[in-house]
Amino acid sequence: MKTARKIIAVLILSMYTTYCWSQKPEPVYSIIRQIHDFGWYEQQAKAWKHEIDRGTKDKIAWVYWFKANRMAEIFCDHKEWENKKGTYFLDQSDIIKLAEKAIPNSFELYFLKINDDKGGAAEGDEYIAKAQALKPYDNLLFPWLVNRDIFRNDKADLQLTCQKWFDSNEMPQELLITAYNNLISLDPNAILLVNGDNDTYPAWVLQNAKKVRPDVLVLNVSLSINDSYREWVFKENGIPPLTFKDGSERQSENIVKHLIENVHNRPIYISSFAPSDFYKAYSDKFYLIGLSYKYSEKSFDNLAVLRNNVENKYLLDFMKQNFCNHYAQTAGDQISVGYIPVFLKLYEHYLQSGELQKAEKLKSLAETVTLKAGVSDLMKYFEK
Repeated sequence: MKTARKIIAVLILSMYTTYCWSQKPEPVYSIIRQIHDFGWYEQQAKAWKHEIDRGTKDKIAWVYWFKANRMAEIFCDHKEWENKKGTYFLDQSDIIKLAEKAIPNSFELYFLKINDDKGGAAEGDEYIAKAQALKPYDNLLFPWLVNRDIFRNDKADLQLTCQKWFDSNEMPQELLITAYNNLISLDPNAILLVNGDNDTYPAWVLQNAKKVRPDVLVLNVSLSINDSYREWVFKENGIPPLTFKDGSERQSENIVKHLIENVHNRPIYISSFAPSDFYKAYSDKFYLIGLSYKYSEKSFDNLAVLRNNVENKYLLDFMKQNFCNHYAQTAGDQISVGYIPVFLKLYEHYLQSGELQKAEKLKSLAETVTLKAGVSDLMKYFEK
């Protein structure tokens, strides 16, 4: 299990590394779709600020300038961003103030205000409604619409939003297939604990748009810290309520602890993409069965379950050949690296059981995955 966690750690690190460098204005997306380094975001902040200064009529320039700032500050190097503030790097609130004058009452302005960290939940909902009135199901809005529906427990609207998101083809196939593989490998009525965007939204979309494993409760651990989300989910699923005495108790680890100690009639799984700190106190009772770990008080033959999932349940052809040209291909390639701990575990089993042809076939697939994602160094774990 330690090797598996090391590989996931490398995956997370590699998601923030890129070798792209550009000075022309290019679309800037969230890191859940495209991943770049600080230098790239700095160049894009300069380029889009220049376009705005030149008087561009394309309002999306404000979104890309805002996102370049946000990605550089929050996800790359805050200290360097802080040192370079003044012209193209600005506080997001300052960019919004400029946008209010330049593009008032526009979808793009409302989108910036949705992203304003200083705004409250009610204010955020107000701007989501205003933005949706102008562009009902724009790709930029999908995560915000789903979050709103989830917090409100508006099942009808959530189903519609997820269907629209699925139909838009905005979500890379790798994310959807990986969510599918994870869901179908779980026992009936399972609880699957997830955390990141690319671990959560694809599962919710499949459940609501394609009716894939609706019996599974896909619970976002980080969102569960929010009272309104946690309260209705726990109540609806017969989970004893959880209250926090103070802010220090609002930790993801306490959510996991509460579920393990109070849910005894449903199997509990945690996604392999979730931080291991979430379940560190119970790590010896979580068993890798594929793309998730299953909690069990008693040991069981998890390798047999893992093998059955890979050989008979998982859809894996997308790793061998890709016929799609998606703007978020890098995100798809990175999510595929999450299969490497699974492949490694099964590869070692094949070697031990003398199934050499299967071992080589699986190793070849792992080589394809790591090469596409730029993490070929992970193949060192397969050198037996």
